[in-house]
Amino acid sequence: MPIRAILTHTGEELAMRLRQQELVARFGHFALRGEDLQATFDEACRVAAEGLETKFAKVLEWLPAEGVFLARAGVGWRSGLMGCARVGADLASPSGYAFRTGEPVISNHLEDEDRFRTPQMMVEHGIRRAINVLIGEGDRRFGVLEADCTERGAFDRFDIAFLQSLANILAAAVEAHGRWVAAREGAAAKDLLMAEIHHRVKNSLQLVQSMLALQARAAAATEAAAPLAESAARVRTIAALHDRLYRASTGLEVEVSPYLHGLIEDLRASIAPAQAEREIHLQADPATWGAAEVTTLGLVLTELVTNAIKYGKGNVHVVFRQSLLDHAELVVEDEGPGLPADFNPTRSSGLGMRLVKGLLSGHGGLEVDRSVSHTRFIARLQHTHGTPH
Repeated sequence: MPIRAILTHTGEELAMRLRQQELVARFGHFALRGEDLQATFDEACRVAAEGLETKFAKVLEWLPAEGVFLARAGVGWRSGLMGCARVGADLASPSGYAFRTGEPVISNHLEDEDRFRTPQMMVEHGIRRAINVLIGEGDRRFGVLEADCTERGAFDRFDIAFLQSLANILAAAVEAHGRWVAAREGAAAKDLLMAEIHHRVKNSLQLVQSMLALQARAAAATEAAAPLAESAARVRTIAALHDRLYRASTGLEVEVSPYLHGLIEDLRASIAPAQAEREIHLQADPATWGAAEVTTLGLVLTELVTNAIKYGKGNVHVVFRQSLLDHAELVVEDEGPGLPADFNPTRSSGLGMRLVKGLLSGHGGLEVDRSVSHTRFIARLQHTHGTPH
């Protein structure tokens, strides 16, 4: 061969190998950034065919239950084969040999091949030569990546290196996808468990509330009736808070503003018909709190709003302010006359005020704002989880 021809051939060969390296790099970026495994298989076939300058390539997935390969993805093949066609996986087939031994297989003259039989789908397409490499290794073998060609020529060891590089990336993508699926299934199982726990807690609270309500009705003519009815109402409130918390939470943290708006909706729905004209307005800073602490906030809000509806007049206004990272204020006021000058919420004998006092113990406490002519309570809270937005 003339020197010029040799140099030309060498230059073309070098350009092809550089192109293969570039394709491997691009495929690696594609394969390890997404969760769509089928798209990764499809792209591997396309890249393999482009890099080996052929029209045909396929991913064969090992099906242990059937002992054969499934043509999982491919390019160049007639419609209807991919996802359906089965290929033999014994040692007498090129792909089966590569899978079972872990050694790459080159068959450059399939028509004269005496080591293997040629699969029927390859005969139908006039395939003359093929190259097979293993996807995965050991117990983590997934299948085989294969490139096929209808033209005469020869695949070589550099082509094996290129195709094996693609197969190694595919193996990593398959394992990554398996971990992602396992994590997703684990999260789904956790969600199912939490739903079951929520259901049981909700049913238990409803049972307690029903028992208290029955006892209150049975004791209608006695002094115990009112405390029992009040206790039943508070258990009902806790059940509603729990239900609202479960629906608003995305884990251990809760978006405070949507949660409080949901509670206000529940309180609006509970207003007696005689006071239906009264409205409850809410302004809330965006913030994220831990689930346990937002429950305390919700209980305080419910008690103070219920108190304003029961004893106050006009509309009720609620403001939640996230003042600092770990401090917040909840202001609840109505449009009625102010409280008596000697009223002290920390000394009140009412169940509601005593409950709020207990909830705010260790926080900032509850005070009455005497600077306004109407009734205004300010609850100050500290929290250790979550952040303002």
